[in-house]
Amino acid sequence: MGGKNYTLILYSIMLKVDLHLHTLASKDSHNTILEYINRAKELKMKIIGISDHGPSINGGSVYHFQTLHRIPKVIKGIRILKGIEANIINRKGDLDIDDEIINQKLDYVLANFHFNGKYIDQGEKTNTEAMILAIKSGKINILCHPFLMDEFEVNIERVSAEACSFNVLLEVNTSYLRENKIKKDYIRDLKKMIAIAKSKNKKVIVGSDAHNIWELADDSPLKKIAKEIGLDKKIIINNYPKELLKFLRINN
Repeated sequence: MGGKNYTLILYSIMLKVDLHLHTLASKDSHNTILEYINRAKELKMKIIGISDHGPSINGGSVYHFQTLHRIPKVIKGIRILKGIEANIINRKGDLDIDDEIINQKLDYVLANFHFNGKYIDQGEKTNTEAMILAIKSGKINILCHPFLMDEFEVNIERVSAEACSFNVLLEVNTSYLRENKIKKDYIRDLKKMIAIAKSKNKKVIVGSDAHNIWELADDSPLKKIAKEIGLDKKIIINNYPKELLKFLRINN
């Protein structure tokens, strides 16, 4: 089977696991949790994760994350995980969510710098150190969109290597790989990120960063670039739901 055809076949179906989605609680999104669940059912998905923006962005409420655990674990046959897309807020690598909530209320944490997320750009060296401290904190499961450096430049090689060393998944975020958003720098840094993950024998995670139900599980932007960035099925942890749950230390 040729490389080009293999890529098209590999990415012609929607993700069966998507841990990066935003609901009305993020205030820049357009659908409820139930609407996402209904859409996931239509797509015959196995797992979705609710990962609204941390409270530093858009005046978000910490109470949303304190009460997520009250949502059933399984709804309409879909496993529901409760998470957050947290913000690294200072050069010490601190997050905008309390440790107690992380440890007692949430299944997983995505994190990075975000525009309007309190962190002030301090240049590549300090930004890199801050991100590495966040990785080493043990509070992060997924480093979301590490290849995006429009606002906060980092050393992608160092960050990727440290994430692999501390068992933090690197995310291939498809939202920024659509033709109207994609930049050459993204491709360059994704190549570096994926190459390091492979060299460390680690998997990466694909996330849609959906802000509405029509973006949920959409991996179509990978069709044209998967081969170029070195992404193949065997290193995408979404393809192995049991392994992903084990990685997140979720037993049921």
